[in-house]
Amino acid sequence: MIRTHSFGKLLWNQWSSLGAPAQGVGSPVPFVIDPEALLLASMRFGETDARMADIVADWLPKNGAFLNLQRLKNLQSGTKLGTRENLATLGNLMEAAGFRNWKTLGDSSAKSNAGNGQSRSMSQSPDPSRPEAFLLKMRMLFGLSARPEIITWLLTHHSGHAAEIARDTGWFSKSVQAILNDLEASGMLMSHMDGRKKVVSITARNSILNPMVSGGLRWFTQAPFYLGFLHVIHTHERLGKNPDASDSVKSILIHQDLSAINASFRLAGIRDPFAAMAALKGLEAVDAFDAGSGSLVEKLNALNFP
Repeated sequence: MIRTHSFGKLLWNQWSSLGAPAQGVGSPVPFVIDPEALLLASMRFGETDARMADIVADWLPKNGAFLNLQRLKNLQSGTKLGTRENLATLGNLMEAAGFRNWKTLGDSSAKSNAGNGQSRSMSQSPDPSRPEAFLLKMRMLFGLSARPEIITWLLTHHSGHAAEIARDTGWFSKSVQAILNDLEASGMLMSHMDGRKKVVSITARNSILNPMVSGGLRWFTQAPFYLGFLHVIHTHERLGKNPDASDSVKSILIHQDLSAINASFRLAGIRDPFAAMAALKGLEAVDAFDAGSGSLVEKLNALNFP
C-alpha cells in the first residue's frame, strides 16, 4: 500500500501556512497555495483522517471570506476532486457560519465523514507577508474575482497565453482574456504573437507587487495533482482488497484508473511516473505501478514540484 502520510503532511503544511492550528508540521511550502484546491483535497482526505476534518472546520468559519465560491465550483466541475457529500458538508458548514451564498452547495440529506470536524476557534487569519499566501494577498487587494489568480499566474511564469492561464487557474477563457486586455491597456502587460496565439508577460517583473514571487516562488497547478494522487491511493486500496489475486488480475485493477492518473498528473505538469505503463501487463504492470508509487512519494517528501 502507498503511504498517505506524505500526502497528508503536504496538506497540513499548507493549512499551517494559512493560519490553521496544525501542530507538528512546518515544512516550507514551495509554491503559491491554491486554497480552493486545498479545500477540496482536504475534504476528500478528511473522510479517513478526522484531524484533517477538524482543521477545515476550524479554519473556514474565520477565513471563509478569502475563498472564492465560484472558483471552487469551477475546479470541482473540471476535476471532480470533491464528492457530492463533500460539497454539501462545505455548504452546510459555511451557511451555519453566516456565509449564506454557500447555501447553493448545502444539502441536509448528504452525509460525509469529512463533516464531523470540530472547531476549536484556534485558527488565525492568513499572514499576507508569507510568499505561499500570495494569492490570498491578491484577493485582499482585488477582491474575489478572476483577477488575483491571473496576476499571480503571470508573476510566477515568464509568459503564457489565455487558454493556458484559464486551464491552470480554473477560470473561463473569455473571463481570462477580458482581464488580460485590461492589464495590457494599463501597461502592466506586454504581448507578442506566436503563430495564432497571443502571448503575454508581465512588464517590470521584479518590481511589481511582490519581488519574492518573481524571485523564485512557483505556481503549481494543484487540483489535478491531488486528484491523481487520490486515484493512486484508490488503486492501492483495490489491490489491498485482493491480496491473493494473480498478477494478471492485479494488472487489470491497476489499468482501471491508469488513464485518469496519467491525465491528472499531465495537467499538473508532473512528469508522470506511470506514463510508460499503458502497454504493460501482468507482473510487469504490478512492478511498474509499485515503482511509480514510490517515485511519487519521493516527490512529496522532497517537495519536488514543477
